[in-house]
Amino acid sequence: MTEKDIEAMQKLFNPGNVAVIGATASSERVGYNLLDSLIEGGYKGKIYPVHPSLKEILGIPVYPSIRDIPDRVDLALVALNRRDTVEVLERCGKLGVKGAVSLAGGFRETGEEGRALEKRIVEIAEKYALKIVGPNTLGIMNLEANLNASFYPVRLKKGNVSLISQSGGIGFSIIQKCQDEGVGLNKFIGAGNRTVLEIADYLEFLAGDAGTRVIGVFLEGVENARRLVRAAGRVTRKKPVVIYKVGHSDDVNKATLTHTGSMAGSYKLFRDIFKQHGVLLAGSVAELVAACKALSLCQLPAGGRLGLYTYTAGPAIVALDGLAGREISIPELSPGTVRKIKAILGEDLPVILKNPIDTGGLGTRSGTYGLLVEAALNDPNFDLLATFCCPHKNWRNPTSELIEAYKKSGKPLLSCYISTVKGVEADREILQQAGIPLYKSPEETAWGIAALVHYSRGVECLS
Repeated sequence: MTEKDIEAMQKLFNPGNVAVIGATASSERVGYNLLDSLIEGGYKGKIYPVHPSLKEILGIPVYPSIRDIPDRVDLALVALNRRDTVEVLERCGKLGVKGAVSLAGGFRETGEEGRALEKRIVEIAEKYALKIVGPNTLGIMNLEANLNASFYPVRLKKGNVSLISQSGGIGFSIIQKCQDEGVGLNKFIGAGNRTVLEIADYLEFLAGDAGTRVIGVFLEGVENARRLVRAAGRVTRKKPVVIYKVGHSDDVNKATLTHTGSMAGSYKLFRDIFKQHGVLLAGSVAELVAACKALSLCQLPAGGRLGLYTYTAGPAIVALDGLAGREISIPELSPGTVRKIKAILGEDLPVILKNPIDTGGLGTRSGTYGLLVEAALNDPNFDLLATFCCPHKNWRNPTSELIEAYKKSGKPLLSCYISTVKGVEADREILQQAGIPLYKSPEETAWGIAALVHYSRGVECLS
């Protein structure tokens, strides 16, 4: 993208005012919910609902057409049927509007007529230099600007992870998983049919976005795979890109073609090329979020040597199993660490000291747990450490001890409390504010570990 394009994208995500064209008084309609989302999200700019006959919606004065709005509109949200959408986009272009979100479906994914209408959208965008998101999209969000320009009126935790999704449903699934995991969001982009703005465009925009530290992408398929791969590779030199790519079967290709009008393409080909460019691949929504969480909170490890500490062996074993084949080494404990552990627990131990460090019942007390974690973090054989525990009604969680040990070491520390989302909510907030990602399953912990190590190696190879 050119510098001028980037400036236009910045205005698209930071509008001084927003027009909702197709706003209605019915909460069942998309136009109403766009308006509700802007209000619920706390947007501070001017909002201009547009409807030919209504006078007021949700306490906001309504304008009969976009021509009647007294200001030049920065962002137009178009919630009309596909034919009216094209007409309104033309009108927006003539009035000097430079940013629009087209929510309607029914374009190239439905056949010849839809393709013709979509071609007309491209012509309008080129003629008037109009940046158009979609069509067939959930919308966009910029939490830094309190902008929720989607038709889901939700309030979300702010942070440094930005998301791009071809699917509204999976995009919303990722958003919800992020909220469950305490992962703060910066921007969300529903790419939809990508008629004017491609996923590569959004990646290039987010590469220079100061509020975005990590980019997560849900990808069905693209026509210009080479441009996407090159863009993702360039962005990866600046910040991590994690992609959840579907397309393991021909059935998926057929489904994506009628969903957003794109072919999923060869999964293996995408996987191999992305790996060459340092882009991380996830196999599910949960893995995407786990990877983004670790990358958004942790500094990168100096290498791939992992230490594990637990007082219950099973979770550490499952985590190791999840890391099999991911080229992460599990080194032996240094003699100094063995001496430190024996100084804490005693010489005559009923356990064998090795990595993973499993102390059994000797390590359940939070004070002892903290000392053992500190000893493990100081082991010169480890580049990062993962810890595991099972919260108990009568045992205090070692949250403060983990933070203290982490502050002294500075090495990446990931923790797993085997629990429910609600069960670890308070501890998660405290730990993650301190820079320690907290997971509730060993599988998710393994995904976080793998993301840190693989991105660190990728940056090293590309630099």
